[in-house]
Amino acid sequence: MPPIASVDVPASSANLGSGFDSFATALSLKLRAELWHGDEAGIVLNARGEGAPRDGARPDDNLLIRAFREGLRISSAPGAASWRLDVSSMIPSARGLGSSAAAIVAGVVLGAAVGRRAVEADELLALAAHLEGHPDNVAAALYGGFTLALGEVDGRVALRRYRVPEAWIPVAFIPQRESRTEEMRAALPATVPHDAAARQAARSALLATAIMTSDAGLLRDAMADELHQPYRLPRLPGSANLIELAYERGAAGACLSGAGPTVLAICDSPTSAHAVEKAWNAAGVPGMATRLRFDTAGARLVSE
Repeated sequence: MPPIASVDVPASSANLGSGFDSFATALSLKLRAELWHGDEAGIVLNARGEGAPRDGARPDDNLLIRAFREGLRISSAPGAASWRLDVSSMIPSARGLGSSAAAIVAGVVLGAAVGRRAVEADELLALAAHLEGHPDNVAAALYGGFTLALGEVDGRVALRRYRVPEAWIPVAFIPQRESRTEEMRAALPATVPHDAAARQAARSALLATAIMTSDAGLLRDAMADELHQPYRLPRLPGSANLIELAYERGAAGACLSGAGPTVLAICDSPTSAHAVEKAWNAAGVPGMATRLRFDTAGARLVSE
């Protein structure tokens, strides 16, 4: 017997250099969640791989369960029911690849799938962004491709989704060490100089232009950053060197993925992608370089 519903959700890389807390892209690493009728009252979670709760964590603290409950609520699902969630994930946690966003999107999508009321995609995005605290990763995980997401003060999310340039290839270096988003956010200053903010605004506009026109030649300038990388990189041994090494080997753009420590390179040919991957794996930083694909479909739901 198949599950009631299942969903595949991609990993995501946010910030993209100058696109701090706004630009993100979906990547081919996946989280899969299946919903079944349970044998006991409430919600039971069976998780393996990167999606598994840490030792000692209470099930109700799991992001996917919390998001599933919210999906049930927003869709007016029956109150008394027994559910089982089976989760497996390829997305490394605490590495800047949107593992939390993927769990949240999976939960709200599955919860909404079994309710009495059809839930629009923009409602799911707003709910997921509220649970995550910001909309960038969840927008890419939900919609796929490159996304620009802006959280409005009234809870709405202004969204623009961009087509992925066909020639662009993402390469990621995923370190062994973890990095907590809250710690990396604490490293940021409360204010930045006005001229730095002005340059950043111009670079983020250039980033949108590069994506819309498939002009990889703009990426190095477009992905330069003054808002978060200068403050986070000193806390992430090896990451700054990996970014420079990517450019030396022909990457069109390179940056921290999210809050790090993963580094993302965007290459515009298989030759440069191979060169970056090879150089990173030989760099002596504990971890692994891997060539990925951009995910263009986002969260994919299958309902019985």
